[in-house]
Amino acid sequence: MTDFLKTDYDHLPEANNYDALPTGTYEVIIKDIVEKQATTGNSGIGFQLEVRRGLDQEEDLDNTNGKYAGRVFFTAVWNSEKNPEYRFTTLNAIAVAAGASNKRVYTNFDEFKEELLLKAVRVNLTHDISTFQGEDRVQETIAPWDWEPTQVLLKDV
Repeated sequence: MTDFLKTDYDHLPEANNYDALPTGTYEVIIKDIVEKQATTGNSGIGFQLEVRRGLDQEEDLDNTNGKYAGRVFFTAVWNSEKNPEYRFTTLNAIAVAAGASNKRVYTNFDEFKEELLLKAVRVNLTHDISTFQGEDRVQETIAPWDWEPTQVLLKDV
């Protein structure tokens, strides 16, 4: 019988290896989409994105995909009582970027999720500062206008 795990603290990933990704343009894959609820009661939709691998030779991606291929990050689209159109606009922008059909009606969340999962998109990642338990943290964010169709087709990689 083999051991399940032997701990080895000498070979842990470098500290700060999971800091927020630098701002810039990334080609990513939509790895997961989940419905979320904040402690404030606001609901939203969370996106798990993975920086695409194999794009280090793409000239405009050498400092993003070239350095951070395989890294996973998260972004969310929250309902807004002040601006209810925000969620609609943002989710439409994401659907367009992922290649969803025009005028497509999704009758439920699962249909939306199924259509977008594992699709490649191009995003312009920026940073927001959020305060959690009194501590300011940098987190990745993508504005609605910063989701675009991929410029590197999956079959090209």
